[in-house]
Amino acid sequence: MNRAAALGVVLAATLASAACRRETPDPISTLTPDPNPLGPDDPQWSPQPHRDRPRALCTSPDGAKAWVMLGGTEDAPGDSIAVVDLVAGAVVKRVRLAPSPWDCALDPTGRWLVVLLRYSDHAIVLDTRDDTEAARVPVPYYTEHALFMPDGRRLYLTNRWKDSVLWWTLDPAAGFSVTARSYDGAAPEDPMGTPVGDNPSSLALSGDGKRLFVGSFTGIDISVLDAQSGALVDADGDAATTTVGAPRGVSHLELGSPVGALATLGDWLFVADVGRGTGSDPTHGRDLDGDGAPGDGTANVVFQDLQNEIAVVDTRSLREVHRYTSDTICCRDFRDVDPDRPGRGLALPAPDTWQPEVTAHLPPRSTWIVAGSLPQALAARGARLWAAFAGSNEVQSFSIAADGSLAPEQTAGALHRTGFNPEALALAGERVVTVDRLGESITTFEAGTTPGDERHLVVGDVGSGPFPATDAEIGEAINEMTAAFTIDGDQTCVHCHRENGAIARPIVMPLQHDRLWGARNIMAQRGLYDTRPWFAESAMGETNFFPVLNEFARKENFCCEELDPTVWSKYPTVQSCLADGALEGCGHVLHCESDPPPECAARPYAPTPFVVRAAFIKDAAQRLLGRDHAFGDVLASVDADGVRTPMALDFNGITSAIGLFMLRTPRLLPNPNRALALPTARRGAALFQAPDTACAGCHPLPRTTTATLPTPFSPSGMPVRFPPVISPSRAPDGSNASLVTDGFLGTFPDTVQGPDGLHLGAVSLRGLWDRPSTRFFHDGRARSLREALATPGHPALAPGEAGFNERDGSVDTHGGTSQLSRYQLDDLIHFLLTL
Repeated sequence: MNRAAALGVVLAATLASAACRRETPDPISTLTPDPNPLGPDDPQWSPQPHRDRPRALCTSPDGAKAWVMLGGTEDAPGDSIAVVDLVAGAVVKRVRLAPSPWDCALDPTGRWLVVLLRYSDHAIVLDTRDDTEAARVPVPYYTEHALFMPDGRRLYLTNRWKDSVLWWTLDPAAGFSVTARSYDGAAPEDPMGTPVGDNPSSLALSGDGKRLFVGSFTGIDISVLDAQSGALVDADGDAATTTVGAPRGVSHLELGSPVGALATLGDWLFVADVGRGTGSDPTHGRDLDGDGAPGDGTANVVFQDLQNEIAVVDTRSLREVHRYTSDTICCRDFRDVDPDRPGRGLALPAPDTWQPEVTAHLPPRSTWIVAGSLPQALAARGARLWAAFAGSNEVQSFSIAADGSLAPEQTAGALHRTGFNPEALALAGERVVTVDRLGESITTFEAGTTPGDERHLVVGDVGSGPFPATDAEIGEAINEMTAAFTIDGDQTCVHCHRENGAIARPIVMPLQHDRLWGARNIMAQRGLYDTRPWFAESAMGETNFFPVLNEFARKENFCCEELDPTVWSKYPTVQSCLADGALEGCGHVLHCESDPPPECAARPYAPTPFVVRAAFIKDAAQRLLGRDHAFGDVLASVDADGVRTPMALDFNGITSAIGLFMLRTPRLLPNPNRALALPTARRGAALFQAPDTACAGCHPLPRTTTATLPTPFSPSGMPVRFPPVISPSRAPDGSNASLVTDGFLGTFPDTVQGPDGLHLGAVSLRGLWDRPSTRFFHDGRARSLREALATPGHPALAPGEAGFNERDGSVDTHGGTSQLSRYQLDDLIHFLLTL
């Protein structure tokens, strides 16, 4: 979201430099989260434990000490770091700073630790000799990650608010002394650094120190910068001729996938992502991956296309030379493509004509080596790479060959086990250390050892019991570590909904009527309490996520659900067996759970010994959480005597737990744009409320949606759904590709779909400032807010942009904007980015 040209902040030009401690440190200004609308009067409320939620760590050069950032949650940020003696395996102190410690960087000497505070307008520098504050350096809010150059003379920082890379110039000879900053004296229109992709996170430096790589956490690319100047480089790898702050697009490695982590070793850049698949057909239909060819060129379809992958990029040529995928644990889902039988995965849901073409899109069998779910952290040293998997609580190591290729040192089922949800990984001498966010712990083990020697150390708050301790925390566990509940062990909810936000690519959904030409944009899951019913169709609630979770573990995978025609077409029907139980095979038909047919055991995707879905899901809950029932603080039935019976964690139970988690924790990031009070935003607010634009008619403030809860626009509390306000997505024959199936309508009977198309709800606009900047509308067609608001040919549109505020030739169907000048449209955008 490179909105720096529109929204900036005037920061003091005074340099922050200190070689010793200050008597009167600069005051720190901190953003405050919005209040949680769910309170004790709501029947779905219950007290929740305090959690520290460790997020990242830095380790000392000798590997004996670690500093762990205790960032807290979006709604309740922490303010401390834990100092850990890794040799003794103990927390030796906690240092209180300011909200919310998010990441850190240790200078090459090991003396100065820079702590980045996500919600605060300063970074804090600690003297590691005694872990006391040595300096404060002003930074924009949401400065989240940092990396020192090897000589210690420059520190690069990523900023989520500005979607940019900032830097400090330092004088190592003068203690900790910042002599210049890339954002000194920045004016409101100044981008304050180098614009990069959405939500920049991972930073990595090439082995020769010439290039800086910046991964996009919710975008789908890697930005390449000249490490000396901080400018983007051109396609040949030389410093770009454009000035710092030029529009992005000079040098970006287009992955088609959000970046979980980066690491470099020698000439190789290792990239963790979730694959290029968009769920579409490999060779037919809409070009969702933007390569100019139909389909997306990957073998799997729908949610089986979400993988866990590691790419290897040559940092000299900026070309991807190797890619490895997670489908070693494939073929247990009826839609997964089997490398040994390429047509098998698509045999049930797809026409036979697709099967020969699938083979051409299968990655080589030798590359199916990634064994965990959701790679979120990487580290490399010597000839070894480690990957931490946040969705399956594992670490896998790989050996690195001279050509950058990888070979697994452990395979599926034999990986190092971490605590819940490892979000960060670092090397400390000969130790590997992970930060287990939900587990409130760190995990350590010796590099090169056999899995099983892991040690777990609590660094956060488990005073109310280990995680999970409530029904809402069960839902959070399932949301973040969904892999345990999936047939093939690959997918999680947060593959697409990073930090309950969204990623910048549409995906084919299972209940779309037209999966060749339709697609759905990934939607943010923040602030859902007062925006029900949810999602574009205004159809889902907190107790029903059927289309999503059903795709992770479909009944077709379970023998006794009798939905696999390759098995059950050979046997009599239930009705026939009830009429004549002597028919051959009726024992399997009538008593499947105790007498399953032999074909079930032979299926490559059969999750034996589970023959019904409920048993599989309850077993997954038991293995992951140590229980197969909710705690019952919310998810419980109450009999006439008031006795509460906790809900079973079967399919309905896990959907209810996830829904409860989303109600319980809004996770709306506090908006830094509000504090600016720019005149442009004030003018935009008046335009938003004006009758001729009519924005507030569908998006009434403050919720910005017409939800089931009473609003001035909907005092009865009934949802308001609209016929399409923009031209529907269409197949080549002109048919409406945005429709949903009869199965969807049966699952969600309140859905409205008629001759004029699928009726949609008004999606909440809160948090627009932090959503991917290149995907808007239900199908992701608008590549900017300007395209979403402007009518075709509007004077505000830049060359190459299209205005989508029209339906079948009629303009102003998505609010009245054709009469606005280019400056007024900018004002309106500025206001939207304050919501």
